[in-house]
Amino acid sequence: MMPIALTDAQMREVMAAARLVPTHLRSAFLEQLAAELRDREIGDGLVHRLAHDVVRRISWDSERTAVVG
Repeated sequence: MMPIALTDAQMREVMAAARLVPTHLRSAFLEQLAAELRDREIGDGLVHRLAHDVVRRISWDSERTAVVG
């Protein structure tokens, strides 16, 4: 798998979003975000939007599993 090139600002955005995810789910967050970014033209807005979309999905799945579990 090829690495995804991010600017310093984009990397800061990813790290800020990752802090919103529980520690035990951060690797899943990064994997999902990388899958979303793969094969796209990456810009600051896209990184921000996708990072926060993935945070919401991971948080939603985590909360739903805790309630059902």
